[in-house]
Amino acid sequence: MSKELVNFREIYKGKLNSDGNLSDFKNDTLIIKDVEFGTITVKGKETEYAIATCEYNQNTLRLHTFSKVLIDQLKVIKSEIDKSKAEGKPISVKVRVTKVKNYYTFE
Repeated sequence: MSKELVNFREIYKGKLNSDGNLSDFKNDTLIIKDVEFGTITVKGKETEYAIATCEYNQNTLRLHTFSKVLIDQLKVIKSEIDKSKAEGKPISVKVRVTKVKNYYTFE
């Protein structure tokens, strides 16, 4: 009986019910439609994550991140999306995922 080899990145995709990691889309443009936040226990410590519902190449994807920088930016985006919905004029936010030194950010 052979064992299946699983890429470590796939473990969180399954636990978070996501389609992948935001950092996998480096230098790509995404349209963020919604954002949700949560925590997961990693090595006995609560760790914050975000899942962005994005449009990419006419597909809707749920992309996760543990990046503090991206989470902070996604909180601002979520606030703007929620505000626009409350005003009856829903928006989506266009971002480009970039890497600066050792972290990812949106342009």
